[in-house]
Amino acid sequence: MLITTTTNAMSLSHDVIIAAAQRAARAIPPLWPLASSVAVNPFLGQANEPLEMAAARLRRASGIAVTMPRSWYAERLQSGEITEDDLQAALQNAPAALRPPSLSALRQAVEAMRPAPQAIPTVAELARDIAAIDWPCIVNERIGHWAAGYFDQGQALWAVGQSGGAYSTWQIIATHDLTPEIAGLAGFARYVADAPANAEDAIVDCVARLGLSQDALDGYFHRLLTTLGGWGQLARYRLWQAELSGASDACVTDLLAIRMLWEAALLGHGGSALVPGWQTAIAAYAEPVAATSDDVIDSILQEAAERAAQRKLNAMLAAPSPAQVAPGRVKLQMAFCIDVRSEVFRRALESLDSGIQTLGFAGFFGLGIGHRRFASDVVEARLPVLLTPGVVTCAGD
Repeated sequence: MLITTTTNAMSLSHDVIIAAAQRAARAIPPLWPLASSVAVNPFLGQANEPLEMAAARLRRASGIAVTMPRSWYAERLQSGEITEDDLQAALQNAPAALRPPSLSALRQAVEAMRPAPQAIPTVAELARDIAAIDWPCIVNERIGHWAAGYFDQGQALWAVGQSGGAYSTWQIIATHDLTPEIAGLAGFARYVADAPANAEDAIVDCVARLGLSQDALDGYFHRLLTTLGGWGQLARYRLWQAELSGASDACVTDLLAIRMLWEAALLGHGGSALVPGWQTAIAAYAEPVAATSDDVIDSILQEAAERAAQRKLNAMLAAPSPAQVAPGRVKLQMAFCIDVRSEVFRRALESLDSGIQTLGFAGFFGLGIGHRRFASDVVEARLPVLLTPGVVTCAGD
């Protein structure tokens, strides 16, 4: 294995590195399991940043755009849905340093096509480009194969044990998994077996092997956590749940350690061919996150669209209600939880027949409890999922 330690990387303390890992864990949103099916703000980790800064950060970390294509805004400007007043108000509200100098300049920018966002590459992506082996796909498949068993909640016939934590459980399995070696990563099982026994030490070791600078840590860790196909967000959910009761959970940093071991192994296997591209990537990760003029333009257009939507909603709410016809006996009446997700079902049902009526019911409110059914070891939280039950009841014991 090629070790690419640098003086800067070797001088980083354990606490500095792990603090960066913990910040990266909070930069990704939690993902609730299907049993709860909670809609989560995908920008929850960037809630304290303006839109243009969040756009810059997520472009680097995920290669995604957080606003619609400019053609979408252009269509609404053409139709009059977004007005000159909307644009002007949004323009005046934008940061003065990066916003277009005039309304006409903003209109010209709307017509300009913006290149698709590109994330900073990982070692796996650089190795794919050089070796013509799809290492990102292989890494995701092997981690996903293990994670599907580790996070199992009773679906699998043979579940992976969780007693030692995610990292140690993966390490045991990966030591005997020859799939990476068959794909071309010789010695990977031995490399995993010789890796540090706990996740934090593994992260620190990989930082040195990868030659990362302190400034590159946050961006690189965030980038890796976005490559895990949703498993990072599920681990973030476990941390969220633990913190509700004043506890903690290390699953996110465990997953980061796992992903970093793949990166360090691929860099060592790739040899000198990977070094130039990787050094360029490290420099890009170390650059401070900063919004560009294009990010500001997109945020202005988004604010203008939201102002237009608010104006339309205000007009709708201010309009006089149509005369109500006294209803007769309804054919069907159904009560739904007031959760916004039920609105789609309610409106669809009511559109089928004028004799169908739906009601909203605040079913969660009452006693904030968790309940365990007879002969079950599962505690059902019977309250909003963002809260934790203060009392647990059981039946039949």
